[in-house]
Amino acid sequence: MRAQPRLRNTWPVYARYIAMAVAIVAALALVQFLFVYGADQIQPRLLIIPVTVGVLFGFMLARMRLLRSQTDLLNTFVEATQARSDHGEAITHLLRVMAEQLRSDTVALYEKPGDDAAPRRLWVHPQVPPLALDDSTLLKLFTRAAQTRDGGICREHLLPGGKNRPGMVEAIGLALPDDRQGLLVLHRIGPQRDHSSVLEQRFLQLCADWLGMTLIQMHQQEVIAREREQSRREKERAQTTLESIGDAVVTTDREGNIDYANPVVTQLLGQRPIELTGQPLSAALRLEDEASGTPHPALLAADAPRDPEAMRHLPLQLRTRANHVRPVQLSLTPILNRPPGSLESVLVMRDISELREALHRLDYQATHDALTGLLNRAAFEKRLEDHLRAAHAHGTRHTLCYLDLDQFKVINDTRGHAVGDELLRQIARLLQSWVGEHDTLARLGGDEFGILLADRGIEAGQLLAEEIARALADFRFAWEGATYSLSASIGLVEVSAASESTRVILQQADTACYAVKDAGRNQVRVFHEEDVELRDRTGELHWVSGIPEAIEQDRFELWAQPVRNLTDDSDTYLEILLRLRDPDGGLVTPGAFIPAAERYDLMVQIDHWVVSRALAYMQGLQAGGTPLPVLGINLSGSSLNNDAFVDFLQGGIANAGIPGDRLCFEITETAAVHHLERTARLMTRLRTSGCRFALDDFGSGLSSFAYLKHLPVDYLKIDGHFVRDINRDPIDLAMVRAIHEVAQILGLETIAEHVEDASIRERLEGIGIRHGQGYGLARPAPLDGQPQAGAFSQSASSPRRSSTP
Repeated sequence: MRAQPRLRNTWPVYARYIAMAVAIVAALALVQFLFVYGADQIQPRLLIIPVTVGVLFGFMLARMRLLRSQTDLLNTFVEATQARSDHGEAITHLLRVMAEQLRSDTVALYEKPGDDAAPRRLWVHPQVPPLALDDSTLLKLFTRAAQTRDGGICREHLLPGGKNRPGMVEAIGLALPDDRQGLLVLHRIGPQRDHSSVLEQRFLQLCADWLGMTLIQMHQQEVIAREREQSRREKERAQTTLESIGDAVVTTDREGNIDYANPVVTQLLGQRPIELTGQPLSAALRLEDEASGTPHPALLAADAPRDPEAMRHLPLQLRTRANHVRPVQLSLTPILNRPPGSLESVLVMRDISELREALHRLDYQATHDALTGLLNRAAFEKRLEDHLRAAHAHGTRHTLCYLDLDQFKVINDTRGHAVGDELLRQIARLLQSWVGEHDTLARLGGDEFGILLADRGIEAGQLLAEEIARALADFRFAWEGATYSLSASIGLVEVSAASESTRVILQQADTACYAVKDAGRNQVRVFHEEDVELRDRTGELHWVSGIPEAIEQDRFELWAQPVRNLTDDSDTYLEILLRLRDPDGGLVTPGAFIPAAERYDLMVQIDHWVVSRALAYMQGLQAGGTPLPVLGINLSGSSLNNDAFVDFLQGGIANAGIPGDRLCFEITETAAVHHLERTARLMTRLRTSGCRFALDDFGSGLSSFAYLKHLPVDYLKIDGHFVRDINRDPIDLAMVRAIHEVAQILGLETIAEHVEDASIRERLEGIGIRHGQGYGLARPAPLDGQPQAGAFSQSASSPRRSSTP
């Protein structure tokens, strides 16, 4: 509450009333002196008393008038600010009363949120004011109100012009929360109205104080309401979270009794929340050691030490009201900032039954074959590693059987995979009946099985393997009225202290198994180190990993040997040959790794590498403007039978931009006959681009003549076994002559392989063969070092057969 109005602020009122009282009293005194006493002359000293009385009387009248006016304004203020249900309504009512009492045309309440923000109007009376103050005037009033001491009233006379009308503005500043500024503005229109009186100013200040406090209270109530709403939402969110999560959550009060349990707790324990509330935590939750079943009542006791991390890893189980047990994981955490001695805490309990089952299933799936239920290869190798360690440590002997079904692929391909799967399941059950309790049976992949006979040497293992082979030979598989028989090839190797590693053991067993397949199948063979054949096969297995590694490390090299025209010594084409650099830099010939690549399906990778490098070589020559030679590229039977490789071959030739007549693909007679339809389709598709084809190693079987009319080839390369002895063996000479004559009838050119000397060349020319290849003509050399061949002329090098089928 501000101080009462001082005399210096109210002296005009006192002066007016004193002057009026003195004038009245003096006038009465003069009348009395003149008419009552009949005095002819009035002495001035006689007026001292009347004047004094008039001053006192006027002061009293002025005082009474001020008190009365002030009382009326206070009553008006009290009436205007009586408690109302809505602050906004109370403010609107007060502004209306202020407009009436202070004779203002507009009363408005403004707010300025910050120093750089524009003022905005909060309330105004009347709702459609007769005037609107512009922002510049309002900013000036805000500035002056902030500079006025004690929040006094500042005034601003408005001149006509712009949006303002002539008149005067009175404003008083308000202190609002959050560094905001408030301003109460009264605007009187017209020059006839001046500023407010002292009492009006007092009333204005009272109203300003009340408005400021009301706005602060409104702000505080809004803050409280927001905080309450936020607290309500957080509580509701926490409640919803606790009720929706999959973990059981229990909270305890200061005494350690349960005061909240979410629905998961009631589901686990089979008790309602009302039954759990108030119970001691250790009594409500019956915890036991998972391994022994020993109760743990002290774990949740009030005085028990509580380490959340340690409890989380305890193997515990919860015994429910229905006497069921479930493995659980606990975490008991004290409430933060709890009073001393309080036992308030939060217990989070997770039922890990499903997790245990899922982990068990994952562990089973990781170690077992999904089809047969037997151990898989990884688990089998782990068992083999354990037995090998035992053999090294204690000298024990075991036997590894590597079993491969012989006729499975026929049944699987002809009757479908579902039938093949059922056959494998029946075979697995049959093999299980032959293995002992301590033996290990596993499906290693496809139709391959492994049997690890524990504590049985190679002699006992061979006897059991032969019995298993006989049982499989006698087994009959029936499906939809048809009966199938099959057999197995079994390779054995002993696991003893002399064994090197599991990799070597498996490699040796695999070698023995495939030796059985090559020898007619349905047999048992034991791997022995002194067996030369098996040792050579084991060497081939080195290339199973060595060839992909060499491709990755780019250790293959392209060499070339020309096919020469015997009439003029020009190059018909350059046959691409392959060499391999070993890790020490030595040169490895194809005879060392190609058989292994063919046996273990690695030829597609090799052909892919050769074609890619050959096309890149041709692209480099073409970019440099060098005439392109004709390259002869060998293709294996595996590549011909691989759709992805055929697509790669066609796409690679198209993308390289190499003329098709610069490529000649060599395909062996055996591969062409075995994949006749595929080979014919490939030749037909590539010949449309101008590519040529040579049938390599021709003559190993005269039955090949029957297929020649179905293959659009350009050259027949006569097998070198016939060529090298044509001067000594009349049969070889007759074979060469016969092949050449048939080729002439079909319009094909013949190429003689293994032309080792001039006498062979002379005999070939006498027969009429125009092309040859061999050391007597040119030796193989790196492709980059070959002299570039001339154009592929029609007269000298082109076969007589048309380039299109």
